[in-house]
Amino acid sequence: MKIKEYNYDPIGKRIRQARLNLRYTQSYVAEQMGLASKHISQLERGASGISISTLMSICKVLQVDADYILFGKITEGNNNPFNSLLKKLTPEQTMYAEELLKVYVSSCGHK
Repeated sequence: MKIKEYNYDPIGKRIRQARLNLRYTQSYVAEQMGLASKHISQLERGASGISISTLMSICKVLQVDADYILFGKITEGNNNPFNSLLKKLTPEQTMYAEELLKVYVSSCGHK
């Protein structure tokens, strides 16, 4: 029985977005984690999987929850007013909501 290969693209996109939100370079994140920049690039492109230890480190450096990186969900314990809305969405819908919010923020003159 062959196990279906997992698509790491959504995880990579969320890692990249979390990094860009903090305006960190791949080199900076890699340095903080003790990894090569190439490894961060592979993660962001979904070209490689992510180990538990790497996930824990990336969450610490990028100041995000593992739930967000893995599933696109924000932890319920966070008192962010958007959480009640976002937890009703599928991971794909959450990514669309994130894109819409980016467009709105940009239209308000923020980068």
